[in-house]
Amino acid sequence: MTKGDHIYIQCLGFDHHGIDCGDDTVIHYSGSIKGGTGKIVRELKSKFANRKLIRVKTYGNKYSPDLIVQRAEFRLKNSHKEGYNLVFNNCEQFAYDCTQGQPDSWQLKHGAMAFVGGASVAVLNPVTTTVSAGGILGLVGVTTTTVALAPTIALGVLGAGLGYLGLKALDNSD
Repeated sequence: MTKGDHIYIQCLGFDHHGIDCGDDTVIHYSGSIKGGTGKIVRELKSKFANRKLIRVKTYGNKYSPDLIVQRAEFRLKNSHKEGYNLVFNNCEQFAYDCTQGQPDSWQLKHGAMAFVGGASVAVLNPVTTTVSAGGILGLVGVTTTTVALAPTIALGVLGAGLGYLGLKALDNSD
C-alpha cells in the first residue's frame, strides 16, 4: 500500500473504503454502519483496519497520489458541510471521488441489481390457493382464491443476497 491508494476492508455484508495517506493514516467516512458519527475522519491505519486485512482497489485512470490525498484532506476539512448517506454519500463514493473525481459505488450498483433480480423472482412466482367454503346447508357455497407471496419473497430476498455475494466473488478489480 502506498500514498493515495484507495483501500478497503471486508466487513460482514459490505466493504469499508478509505484513502491511504502514506503516513500510516487513512481518511475515510466513520459512517453510522460501523457505529461511528457519519463524518470524515483521519485515523491510524490499524484503527481503520480493525484487525481485518486491508486490500487495495486497483483501476486505471486515477489522479496522482499527492492530488488524491489533497482531495481527501479537502473533504476532511469541509466535512461539516456534508453528511454521510448510505445511498448518496458513502465511504466508497468518497474514495472514488478522491481518486477519480467521480463518486461511484460498486456495492450499491450491484447490490441493487441483485436485490431487484431476487425481488422480481418473488413477484413472478406467486402461489395461488383456492379454498371452498360451505354455504347454507351445503347448497350455496363461496370459493375464495388467495395469493401467497411470503415464502417466495423470502426466497427472492435470499436469492438477492446470494446474487450480490456471487457478484462480489466474480469482481476481480482488486
